[in-house]
Amino acid sequence: MEYYIIPDKEALSQCAACQGNINEMTEVFGLGAKLKPGVDLSEFESHCIQIDLVSDESPVYMMITAQGSEAKNDGNDCMFLVCSESCSQKLTKVLEKEISLGKMFETVLRPE
Repeated sequence: MEYYIIPDKEALSQCAACQGNINEMTEVFGLGAKLKPGVDLSEFESHCIQIDLVSDESPVYMMITAQGSEAKNDGNDCMFLVCSESCSQKLTKVLEKEISLGKMFETVLRPE
């Protein structure tokens, strides 16, 4: 699978679930996930990449956490930026389906 680095400004201005616009007035939520053993995205550390999910037609933006970051220390290999709790729930369901297909993700950590 090929991945492409997304410019930070673009990555931080789009919801990973609905692809809606996020701006400085938008409340945002972070949804974390742990990658399956053997999935190595270290070359993209601290960047956002676009990924295609097997269970969903539209690609999503995924941020790869950096070593030593709070997100990484909390057990997240990657993070998804979403604009609402409903988008968080929608993306969680999609990611849980990905887990059941056994492709990329091991766990999804719901926001608190």
